[in-house]
Amino acid sequence: MQQLSVAHLAQSDSEGGANKAAFRIHRTLLGLGLNSTFHVGRRSKDDPTVVPAHWPGVGRFGSDVVAYLNSRALRRYPGRPPTPFSPMRFSYGRIDRRSFASADVVCLHWIAGSFLDARQLRAIGKPIVWRLSDIWPFSGGCHYPGACTGFERACGQCPQLASPDADDLSRDGYRRREQGYGGLDITVAAPSRWIADLAQRSSLFGGRRIEHIPTGVDLSVFRPHDPAAARQALGLPTEGRILLFGALGATEDPRKGYRHLLGTIERLARSGRRDLTCVVFGGATEGETGQIGGFPLRHLGRIDGEAELSLVYSAADVLIAPFLEDNLPNVVLESLACGTSVAAFAVGGIPDAIVNGVNGVLAPVGDDEGLARGVIELLDRTDVASLRAATRAVAEQRFDLVACGRQYRELIQELGGHDVPGTRA
Repeated sequence: MQQLSVAHLAQSDSEGGANKAAFRIHRTLLGLGLNSTFHVGRRSKDDPTVVPAHWPGVGRFGSDVVAYLNSRALRRYPGRPPTPFSPMRFSYGRIDRRSFASADVVCLHWIAGSFLDARQLRAIGKPIVWRLSDIWPFSGGCHYPGACTGFERACGQCPQLASPDADDLSRDGYRRREQGYGGLDITVAAPSRWIADLAQRSSLFGGRRIEHIPTGVDLSVFRPHDPAAARQALGLPTEGRILLFGALGATEDPRKGYRHLLGTIERLARSGRRDLTCVVFGGATEGETGQIGGFPLRHLGRIDGEAELSLVYSAADVLIAPFLEDNLPNVVLESLACGTSVAAFAVGGIPDAIVNGVNGVLAPVGDDEGLARGVIELLDRTDVASLRAATRAVAEQRFDLVACGRQYRELIQELGGHDVPGTRA
């Protein structure tokens, strides 16, 4: 029996949460018996299953140059807010039909960052599963819509460009997608119910098949450790409570809610608590110390090793996720898998992960006071062992990477038109 084969396309094998989640799916499918290859624009891993998918000689410098050229189009909109917007004008990626000749299905992941133009996708010539990390595949260039519903039509007059022009850069991006997707066999894989709903409402993906397949976490890596031992290993305070926050570009991207993090901590200070240490990871200088809201602040810097990251989550009492818009962030799922409860705003796909009072607390979007009350509620729980066990249990039930991989395998099997060994009785 011929082995089922799948090829993935992603901007990178390691940069950013979306690409990391995609690579985890690839490795999981390999473990489930598929012939899986991972085609990327920016390769970092020394892994024989990772294949460069760019023009010869481009390299990282070349990809940065193309990204710079794309970003020049944004200069026409000097009043735009500081939210990510990725134009689709130039690309450094290459789709070689021969690379996909043996693939039954091609999985697309995060292909923004100037990696691929939608019109290049017609060269794939295979059924496509497109996993949505954000709405960029069906918008005119934005990654998260805010209150805008332009993606339901054809974009234009984009609020993220501060543009009054109907025929602006977002309309151009929409038209390029419309031209590129015509005639393609695309099945959409939505990690959260929130993004599945947006895709269904969109004018580009609304008529296509949409499957809800959650983001998975490797439960053998992201697992609970003894909190005291984890703190000792990381050099964190052994006394008191630890409030954890982690996000890339937290201070640059308003969507990450850094302003609300500060507001929440100020309210925690006013509540009279004096037992907190705030720990931040992701982008800051390692070892940097200071204060935030009167509480000690420790920066762990960027942490790439998943085993070390598992210790970071385990060392904390609560993860705070004040994100104003997100799909199904890895940081939330990883924390839950390590048994650390989460206090977050009820936005995007986060309610898929948090059961109020069971493994965390949800507050209304932008309600710093409510988020602070949620943090206090979790910190004041006396049944700490039960809370950690329940938190881990939700991750096991909903976000097991192997179980999510099996869902992808079944979908690929169906679209590829033949069986996978071991899937049928």
